[in-house]
Amino acid sequence: MQQQKPGYKTTEFWVTALVNIVAAVVTVLGVRGLVSAEEGNAYVAVACAVATAVAPLAAAFVSGRYITSRSEVKSADSLSKRQ
Repeated sequence: MQQQKPGYKTTEFWVTALVNIVAAVVTVLGVRGLVSAEEGNAYVAVACAVATAVAPLAAAFVSGRYITSRSEVKSADSLSKRQ
């Protein structure tokens, strides 16, 4: 059985962290009067758009690595059965 990787190594963690960090920073800037509500909403929307764009790329990378590792395992298993 495959061990589950730590949460900080998952795509979901990083996407959620990015959006929450941007939202927190925008909130602090809004409270201090450094950005308006409209600007704050725009920054959060940009963070969500970036996270939405990056998540499929990260998923594709992870899928590619998984396929490669499975192919290596199957190839090694096939070679050991021939011997």
